[in-house]
Amino acid sequence: MKTGRIFLGVLAIAAATAAFGGEKITFTGSDLIRNVIEKEIETAAKKNNLDIAIKMDGTYSALESLANGSSEIAIVAMPRGRKLPDGLVALPFAYQAAIVVVNSVNPIEEITTKQLFDIYSIAAKNRAETWQQLGVKNIGLRNIAPITTNLSDNVVVELFKYTSLNATNIGQWVHIAENKAAIYNMIKSNNSAIAIIGKLDGDNGSLIKVVSVAKPEDDTSKAYAFKPDRENIFNGDYPMTLPFYIVFKKENAKKIKALARFLLEDDIANKIDKTDFFSAPSSSRKKSIFNLDIPQ
Repeated sequence: MKTGRIFLGVLAIAAATAAFGGEKITFTGSDLIRNVIEKEIETAAKKNNLDIAIKMDGTYSALESLANGSSEIAIVAMPRGRKLPDGLVALPFAYQAAIVVVNSVNPIEEITTKQLFDIYSIAAKNRAETWQQLGVKNIGLRNIAPITTNLSDNVVVELFKYTSLNATNIGQWVHIAENKAAIYNMIKSNNSAIAIIGKLDGDNGSLIKVVSVAKPEDDTSKAYAFKPDRENIFNGDYPMTLPFYIVFKKENAKKIKALARFLLEDDIANKIDKTDFFSAPSSSRKKSIFNLDIPQ
């Protein structure tokens, strides 16, 4: 995709420059998504002579800036169920997911967060060491070989720990791969391997399989397992996700309207989908754009 096409949505900003009234807009947000969106906002500002200051230092500081009026719009990471302060509007923007993958010859199709806990958590009382313990009957499968990526800087691993390991640490028996490419090689070469990644790249689908995940309410109850596709992630059915929202005060809706519209356009969504993030579904983004056009 050519760079010029990526910013066709910026025309909406140019057409609505008067809405900004020449005022400076401060854009804050989560540092987790900074590398995905920061350059796009900078380019939009430069192409349309907009005065936008970008400070993506984290969700906490972004919400604080919105509250005290030092910023007008932000993209923040908000775990499901957490409420925003009164007076703030939140529009679904993107999602990070922790995805479970195995070798394609492994017959397992679904797994529970409790089973993942037993495989990965240092706090597991009954550690799952073999696939037979999980009900997978295949004599070609050896002991489970769990893998993650670098723990120091990978948000996917932290998301996995928060949603499936009850915020406990990962066991020392888990292999730590340097990057996603190393994980792919390990999964392809070991039919007993299991790994946690952010998104499966398209050219690996024939040798690596994505596993559906269920999150039972307790150890004895059952729950439906969901694939990590866009709709299941957006609806909250897939359990290992972290949503990101465009957030602003209602009183600033007119001032930030054009910039918010730009962030919700298809070109930005397509760019997000080329990373380890998932964009909000088209229907959700269209609804958000429609709501932006309603006078506040």
